[in-house]
Amino acid sequence: MSILQELWYGNIRPNEDKVITDEEKELVSLIAKHHETLSSSQKNNDLDVFEKYVDCFTEYASLIEVQAFEIGFKLAVRLLNE
Repeated sequence: MSILQELWYGNIRPNEDKVITDEEKELVSLIAKHHETLSSSQKNNDLDVFEKYVDCFTEYASLIEVQAFEIGFKLAVRLLNE
């Protein structure tokens, strides 16, 4: 199988090779801490709104990640063509 086919079928996962930095670990820890604080301090209706916000933000972040991958891939192809 070609490398493009491997990528297409999910046999290659570039994001799995990424090393998580200490700075990222700290941010993830803070996000989790603040999420827990907000979740525990909200009433039912407010908690629903907060969870919807979190879901939307997560979906947005995922879209941005896909776009960054596409931009990087296109740039790599352009560099290889030079």
